[in-house]
Amino acid sequence: MSGRLTDKACIVTGAGAGIGLAVAKAFAAEGARVVVNDAVGDAADSAVEALRSTGAEAVANHDPIGSVASADAVLATAIEAFGDVDVLVNNAGILRDRMMHKMSEEEWDAVIEVHLKGTWACGRAVVRHWRDAAKQEVDAGNPPHRKIINVTSASGLIGSVGQSNYAAAKMGIVGLTKTWAKELGGLAINVNAIAPAALTAMTEPLLEDPAIAKRRLARFALGRYGTPEEIAPAFVFLASDESNIITGQVLCVDGGLVI
Repeated sequence: MSGRLTDKACIVTGAGAGIGLAVAKAFAAEGARVVVNDAVGDAADSAVEALRSTGAEAVANHDPIGSVASADAVLATAIEAFGDVDVLVNNAGILRDRMMHKMSEEEWDAVIEVHLKGTWACGRAVVRHWRDAAKQEVDAGNPPHRKIINVTSASGLIGSVGQSNYAAAKMGIVGLTKTWAKELGGLAINVNAIAPAALTAMTEPLLEDPAIAKRRLARFALGRYGTPEEIAPAFVFLASDESNIITGQVLCVDGGLVI
């Protein structure tokens, strides 16, 4: 099946590498027009070049996620390039792992800012943009569905040693997802979250020690992390009209890590 996102304007934050890049590529392959956001400018630009080389429409945005100003700037990039936005993927994230008693205030704040505040700010920006049109469309009957897909993790569902900041932020994102689904359902805005587990630059260091890697992989029913390319189809599904009846859910795409 192809063309499930034809002409849909999509924002993917943190899309210069890893899962975000795989999602941007999967969206483009389904006909989407994509805003590739990444604070690492070279990564965003390289991703856009790769997408355009396939014939896709794509533009880069280099604003660091974590503030209202940056969220508004990402939205403005989409409006300027494509005239609108249909799908928002809140994927940008960082790690500052540290045991609770060793974690600094700066390490706590940095992770909360990018993951939790960034998700809230980007969601706020697009919903403020959508509301008036969505209300009119609902009143007219048969409104189009707009989609927000947030990214949580196993840490956001069951906690993780050494990740007080990350787990708190990711659990907060679950709360945002469920609250927004209730607030926005009447406007035909679907809000869901994905909890992925993929081998990326952020997770590869976790497997450097063979003994630790063996214990960590034993937690997966399938015995391994997924690849970003294996995670991306779940995002396509939730962005497409095939998922119009689904909202307020957390989908674990994690090889059986959280069961």
